[in-house]
Amino acid sequence: MKRSNEIILFIIFTTLANAFLTPSRVTLAIPYKNCVLEEKECIRSNTQHEMSSIPATPLRKPERIRGISSDIEFHTTSSTLDGFSCQNSKKVVQRDRDLLLSYKSLDELEDLNVVQYASFINELANMGDATKAEKILNHMLETSSMTNVIPNSYCFSGVMKAHIRSFRNNPPRSIDGLSASEKCNALLDQMNELYRNTSQDEYRPNTVIYNTLLKAYAEEMSALVCKPSKYTVEPTYEAILHRDLKRKGEMYNLQKQIVSKAVGVVKMMEDGDGIIIPNPDVYTYCTIISLLAKCEDVEIAALAESYLPMVHEKFDTPTYNAVISAWASTGTLEGAMRATALLEDMERAIEDYIEGDSSSDLPNNFGPNSVTYFTVISAWVKCCRIGDNGFAAEKAESVLNKMVTKYKSSRFQEKDREYRFKPNVIAYSSIIDCWSKSGCGDAASHAKRLLQGMRAIGVDPNVYSYTSALTAFARSKSYAGALDASALLEEMKELYKKTGTEAIKPTAVTYFAVIDAWARCESKEAGSRSEALIKEMEELYRSGDRDMKPDVKFYARVIAAHVKTANNDGDKKALSIIRNMEKFCLTGDESYALAKPNIVCYNTIISSFARRRNAIGAFKVLNQMDQFTSRVAEEDKVIADEHTLNSVIYAISKSSLQGKAKKALKMLERLEKSHINGDWKHGKPSTKSYNLVIATCSHSFKCSEEEKERALAIAFNVYNRLRASPLAQPDRYTYISMLKTCGKLLPPNSQQRTTSVEALFISCCDQGLVDDSVLLNFVLAAPKDLATAVLGENAVTNPSVATLPSAWTRHTPKKHSLQKMRSIIL
Repeated sequence: MKRSNEIILFIIFTTLANAFLTPSRVTLAIPYKNCVLEEKECIRSNTQHEMSSIPATPLRKPERIRGISSDIEFHTTSSTLDGFSCQNSKKVVQRDRDLLLSYKSLDELEDLNVVQYASFINELANMGDATKAEKILNHMLETSSMTNVIPNSYCFSGVMKAHIRSFRNNPPRSIDGLSASEKCNALLDQMNELYRNTSQDEYRPNTVIYNTLLKAYAEEMSALVCKPSKYTVEPTYEAILHRDLKRKGEMYNLQKQIVSKAVGVVKMMEDGDGIIIPNPDVYTYCTIISLLAKCEDVEIAALAESYLPMVHEKFDTPTYNAVISAWASTGTLEGAMRATALLEDMERAIEDYIEGDSSSDLPNNFGPNSVTYFTVISAWVKCCRIGDNGFAAEKAESVLNKMVTKYKSSRFQEKDREYRFKPNVIAYSSIIDCWSKSGCGDAASHAKRLLQGMRAIGVDPNVYSYTSALTAFARSKSYAGALDASALLEEMKELYKKTGTEAIKPTAVTYFAVIDAWARCESKEAGSRSEALIKEMEELYRSGDRDMKPDVKFYARVIAAHVKTANNDGDKKALSIIRNMEKFCLTGDESYALAKPNIVCYNTIISSFARRRNAIGAFKVLNQMDQFTSRVAEEDKVIADEHTLNSVIYAISKSSLQGKAKKALKMLERLEKSHINGDWKHGKPSTKSYNLVIATCSHSFKCSEEEKERALAIAFNVYNRLRASPLAQPDRYTYISMLKTCGKLLPPNSQQRTTSVEALFISCCDQGLVDDSVLLNFVLAAPKDLATAVLGENAVTNPSVATLPSAWTRHTPKKHSLQKMRSIIL
């Protein structure tokens, strides 16, 4: 009895406190992708608005609680329910909560009334304890005939909230699929059945019940669209699920299912009579819009916007922000344009409001705020495509400039100006990043200007701002850009040294951006500059800064910077770095390096040798890689892939080595053999691989007659292999190379040349691969009588695919000019 009294005393205290709380404001959290747009409030016109469709519970006779002073009485009225429903769990003292929730038997709750039960369930809902909450509800239903305490909509909605919170808090939350909404739907069905059987008003579902069901659908949508963070080392279950669903093409279908069910609930409420099925309120529409905002789909964003007229408060900030977020999340030009149009509508609404009634203060939930502008900026940033020449960045910056102008010149008080118009560091950083992706020639200068502009307005750049600017400098691919990147890094280091502010401390990503800037530029000092940076990172790591450990990507970029110098000294330094990485892998000694080599490191050097036609250098690196692989454990092996062997073949084809056709064939056979043996992850021979070997044969025309015959045989052998291969098929380049091989290696008027060229051209026509380049090489390789017989006299003197049957050219890509093709071939 003492324990029961303690529980009841606590319930009395919390319920009395809540009865005096009549909130006039409800804060809405509108999820946007992985972020939550903060400080979005929707003014409630009055307490009765929310309860308009909820009949007040009939006033019961005051109940006297056993063991408690007779001066304390409870009445189950709607106003009391409204009070405790807005209870914030953070205000409950943990000691008292433990006391309330530590009951051992449901019998201890026999003296509670419906308000106390509902408060109890609400606390369990805040904790996500759906099991206990449902037990309490079932206990109320079982004992209602004896105690005359009937669970009402707040008890049922509390259990629904508990299921939603449990779904959110217990990973992997997506395993249950639609379990949260299914359980909420089951509770709704239970209420409808109880109401039909008893006609008790307490069992009649109200707007709160249906809104809570919509929240369940919204929570499932959040779990479905949860994306892996690029900064996460270990992927979450939701991230893996998102990747797998997207790969299978099931994401869109699951989204559609949730949207269909949620929209069906809203439609049912709109068509309801307001009694059996309640009509929707502003929270209904806010919830459905918030759900739709997560879908990243243009059609669904348009659906979200269609609900705007249903919201009573015109230009309500959180509602409009949610719709703008829905358009922004699509990542399309259409979405960005529509988001901008909605922003302009909100801006005009503010101007009209001020002109019409300049004496009254503008409500915080009317018109755009800083979140609105940030979301529109993100819409343009998301639709940015690499190489768009700054179109998206210009649009995003125009929105930012609006904010800056209004922040400086608006008639609002300082606090309101900051709330509505002050840009933040994220807005500046995202636009700088947008410029860096644009491919615009002056992107680096835009990045500099934005860094200066944010300081001028009182926004301090952080490490992301600096890193975005560094990336813009790197993508300029210029010596000046690399110098600017180095200078900015030094500035960051000086600021961090003076202030100790972690927000501007250079990170490993920052150093990578500067190393990348040097690796991209054509400068003799690129290798030494980038190597000095990675040495600095190694020293920082060894001195205790474990976040500064460079991984293999850093070393690969330093190697790329060295080989770009295109001299022997650069090659030696690049090979020295790889040897040190090999020593680290073999010994574990961090004095050599801090990362093990991978295939990219070797391919970078091999490709460099190939571009300079140094086949011997490419062979040496390949042999070094093979020797290293033979000495290390399975997980550290570096296996030559298609890119490796194709680069070696290309180096061979451009070299003056004797027997180069045979050497190229061995590289192709190595690639074929590795694939046949089940080494699937290291690539497979592609059409390009076969074409490179054929091209190598065509470059053997300066060799001896014996070697020319061997090269011709190899070319036809490789061509026949390609035609029989299940992994690749001949393309237009195959026939170009084969025709060039016949033209260079076979005597001009020999029967073999006539027969071979004719067979190749017929095969090319059958596959519909004849283009201007194929046609030109046929004319050059074929004897004149053959070319005339096939094409006609006019076509031989002026070859053009325009005069050929369409079946011969049906599979050719976009046509190129003959003049351009001549320059490429000759």
